Amino acid sequence: MSRSGRFEWPIVMLFIVLAGLSRSPALIVLAAGGVVVWLVVWLTARLALVALDASVEVAPGRVVAGEEVVATVVVANRKPIPLPWLDVRLGLPDGIELAREAPGVPLAKDFVDTGFAPRGHERLVVRFPLRVTRRGAYAVGPLRLRASDWLGFLSVERTDPVALTVVAYPVPLATRDRHVPSLRPLAETAVRRGLLPDPLRFRGIREHRAGDPRKEIHWKASARLRALQTKLYEPATSLDAVFLVNVASYERYWVQADPEAAELVVSAAADLVRQAAGAGRQVGLVTNGIDNLTHERPRSALARGPRSLTRSLEILARLGPYAVNSPEAVFLAERGRLPWGATLVVVTPTLTRGLAAALLALRRAQHRVLAVSVRPAPPDLAAHLAAHGVRLDVLRTAELRRAG
Repeated sequence: MSRSGRFEWPIVMLFIVLAGLSRSPALIVLAAGGVVVWLVVWLTARLALVALDASVEVAPGRVVAGEEVVATVVVANRKPIPLPWLDVRLGLPDGIELAREAPGVPLAKDFVDTGFAPRGHERLVVRFPLRVTRRGAYAVGPLRLRASDWLGFLSVERTDPVALTVVAYPVPLATRDRHVPSLRPLAETAVRRGLLPDPLRFRGIREHRAGDPRKEIHWKASARLRALQTKLYEPATSLDAVFLVNVASYERYWVQADPEAAELVVSAAADLVRQAAGAGRQVGLVTNGIDNLTHERPRSALARGPRSLTRSLEILARLGPYAVNSPEAVFLAERGRLPWGATLVVVTPTLTRGLAAALLALRRAQHRVLAVSVRPAPPDLAAHLAAHGVRLDVLRTAELRRAG
């Protein structure tokens, strides 16, 4: 708590001295009045922010970039002494701004401000409509309270360390689904045509043929029909999808950063993750980017459900445009953690030769690999990857526009 302003108490002391020396009734009245004013200023300034509670809530805590949130400030004056004025200022990070002009709320980039005069035992609620202009994780706060004594000589200021996190997910793009079935022997869903028969999805029987495995003979049906019968199963495929997100726009990842290309990669990856999770697939995420708040390289383990989707989207929302290492080094270091046969979806601004070599290594490790690039790859490199079973796709111009 800090104080500013000044009360001219030396003048009051001068009147007291003159009144004592001269015994003049007028000076005595002035001196007594000065003492009373001094006591009122001192006491009301000292009690201005005492028993004054303030809290802040921001809802919703998770939005899509461009949407609005509401910051609710609750101020409760729990003492019987009213305040002549109270100024409330809420700090805003870069990326959050006032959504629309409100009466009595001045426009500013780094804070919203309002003022009122709370009475004794009064509780006031102020709501600020805010807009999150771009994706990211933001800490709203702190909250500054400033009041004065009853006569306005001194002002008292207090800062409450409020830090409310707001996560803005990337803006959805018109990206189409690019799912590639994985090579895992345990399948999760039936398809019309597939490489894997699912033993849990019994379809019927047929006559036994030479080469059919002995364990697939349906003995009860064979005894009933007096001829060997073989079990039939529905074909199925696995739904694992691990997304490898590269935010490095150039081969020398430590030299330059292209924020625009990184934004396109993050938004496209978020779309593909939403599509995969919406189809019931297990999703995981690995990146060479850095979390803007923790300054660490985040990752999300392969899982299914709303919690896994939220975790992946929050990682993408908090990613910065700078890489902690080259994509090939990070992705190859993750080989030991990747489930065998899982589909790997690599989302990258551009396809460098180092990253192409890493994709071939991941393909040799029994993974289906799909590379989704913002910029087209060189024709010879694309042909080489296709010849070795790595699927390469380029985001079209129509897919880079905002959905809806």
